[in-house]
Amino acid sequence: MDLFSIYFSRNLKVIIAERKGKLPVRILATALRNLESLGYTFSTKLIDVLNTWERDRFVFWFEQLMEELRKMKGINLKEILVYPKFPKRKMNIQESKFYLNALMHSWRQQSFEQEQRIFLLNKLRLRVIHLGSEADFYQVGMNLLTAKSALSPVAKEQLIWFTTKYEGWSGFEPEAGQIPVRENAAVYCAALLKAGRASVEQFQRHLRTATDILRLAVACSDGDVSLKENTRFRSFTRSERRVIFALLESASDPLEDLFRYKGSWQRLAERLHPGEYRHRYPEAVAALDQLRRGEHPLTFYGRVERAFEQKDNELIVETLAERPGEMVGQLDRMIRSGVPVQQVIGKMETVEEKVSTRALLGVLAHFGTRTQFQVRRSFFPQGNTANLYVSTQPLPPLNVEDVHAVISAVEYTLLKRFAVLPPLGNVYIDERLQEFSVPSGKRRASESLRALSRASWISLPTGDTVRFFLSWRECLGGEERIERVDTDLSAVLYDEDWRYMDETSRTPLQSNENVAANSGYMVTVPDGAAKYMDLHLPSLSRLGARYIVIMVNAFRDNAIKDLPECYAGWMMRQAPQSDEMFEPSTVQERIDLTADSRNCIPAIIDVQERRILWCDLGLKRQPKAHPPVGDNIADLALISRAMTELKRSDLYTLFMLHAKARGTLVETLGMANLVFTAELESNRVAEVAEYLTEGPPVERTVITPLEQEYIVEQFL
Repeated sequence: MDLFSIYFSRNLKVIIAERKGKLPVRILATALRNLESLGYTFSTKLIDVLNTWERDRFVFWFEQLMEELRKMKGINLKEILVYPKFPKRKMNIQESKFYLNALMHSWRQQSFEQEQRIFLLNKLRLRVIHLGSEADFYQVGMNLLTAKSALSPVAKEQLIWFTTKYEGWSGFEPEAGQIPVRENAAVYCAALLKAGRASVEQFQRHLRTATDILRLAVACSDGDVSLKENTRFRSFTRSERRVIFALLESASDPLEDLFRYKGSWQRLAERLHPGEYRHRYPEAVAALDQLRRGEHPLTFYGRVERAFEQKDNELIVETLAERPGEMVGQLDRMIRSGVPVQQVIGKMETVEEKVSTRALLGVLAHFGTRTQFQVRRSFFPQGNTANLYVSTQPLPPLNVEDVHAVISAVEYTLLKRFAVLPPLGNVYIDERLQEFSVPSGKRRASESLRALSRASWISLPTGDTVRFFLSWRECLGGEERIERVDTDLSAVLYDEDWRYMDETSRTPLQSNENVAANSGYMVTVPDGAAKYMDLHLPSLSRLGARYIVIMVNAFRDNAIKDLPECYAGWMMRQAPQSDEMFEPSTVQERIDLTADSRNCIPAIIDVQERRILWCDLGLKRQPKAHPPVGDNIADLALISRAMTELKRSDLYTLFMLHAKARGTLVETLGMANLVFTAELESNRVAEVAEYLTEGPPVERTVITPLEQEYIVEQFL
């Protein structure tokens, strides 16, 4: 990992300087033609600089760039490039001059070159690689540091590189509050600590609680800083132990956090040797001693429960206000317990700046259905999608006026927050975005080309037979190799009331009623493998099936997310096992699987509504499709039904609030500067928008639900 790979992979920009050479026309033209075959091209400013380079230097640099593209796209370049043996084989001089002239002519027809990410050449839409700068690259690191959600594994490595190896950050010290996500703060501080550049005073700006300090130790041990999984702590040096104890000594009231993660702290204490620091850090050591003795203090949650038991409205509100995020999560309970809604809203307004946008959107989604009787509730505790919690305890409806008051207050807070951001211009919003969930963060998502938020509904293409497929690859050239992955792709059928009907097997079969067909048992191969399952929707509908739960089970120790490439998708066929071409990599309706489990529910098909619910739901163990009476723990129907009924904040609400606060809503694509679409391919929408545009060209950006990172950075 270096400056070149980080800048190129994140922004499609490179930093190069002019030289005193002259690049041969044939070399430049052939390189650009190879780039075009991958869907990319150079900006005019980048071409001008490259024209001053010597041949050998350019070839070396271009090979490095192509290697980065290979990693990003996960493809075999030799099978795609027009001139795979470049620079030995290249265009002739006439072809080269003609190509460059056509390219420059196309550039002159473009507008807003500096801002455009898409370039049109011979009716091909190409992404543009631009000339960057040190100042812009510096901002890339700042964006990682100030991200408003937990970073993905690759982004964490990039942040560590900026922290420890980027000379532009050698004297940089972020201010208190400049790192909004505590997990990212732990990664940043751990990088400094392991590099021997620890500063207790600096760390105290970002690590204020015992849990923050635990995350620091976990990050130093290359563990899961979200604290969802246990970490095997490494041995710490004396200087590292002193830093950890100094931070714990200065933490206010650490006991509650120590007992919240009791097991982790007990394992960590064995590596810290607290007895050596009893005199230097007495309060920190005393807290660890109390943890060891099991003398549990009265926690924040204990005080909250006591306030509810005493029915003291003032105490309830004041206690929950100590943790604004927790207060937002308990709004419903406070109102049900008799706390006047105006008192709740008044206190919430005093702490609204400390509540995340994502949490406020969750309030809107929850209260949007609170005027109705709730038979069951389902949610992911602490964002852990491997543990879907379902409560069957009924929830009575709230007063209509109270619900509207809460929704109005939250919307006002969000509109006020968004209004200070840069204007958006004319905005078009696809109403179908109501079916797509807001990104829930990236801590558990792999770095993939096509990611989609869980609990998002997608309309099925036109046709009668759905071919759902799974495609994976063992190894893309990395150091670790997964030798063999046996997978089972199956489907479980349920009726409208979620009663079990039937289940497909992994053996090839096709019923007389033309219901389903399976490609059968397959074992993976190094170059990749795929298996599919055809489902004939009219036949399934006649049988009474409403829901089809797709199941993927991997029969090896590796989780699905550990595969270098693993995605699922769907396409429409004329009939089950038809002879139509089947090439998974060319299908647009395909999304990466990121579930941290060997058992996964990638999707659920609604036969009646002709739509598919993207789940990517990891399961601790394989559930039973039709359990015996009383066995609800492993009931697949219970889990799947909960997913279809899950109430989550949607992209339509998010984008509509932004448009109201800092944009102008328009009714047609051709008038919009910013298009939010439910289509998964931005190129299709952009072409339609260009066709509908009247008058001069419009500078336009198209945002799809797949652009998770961009949505998080710009709108959350």
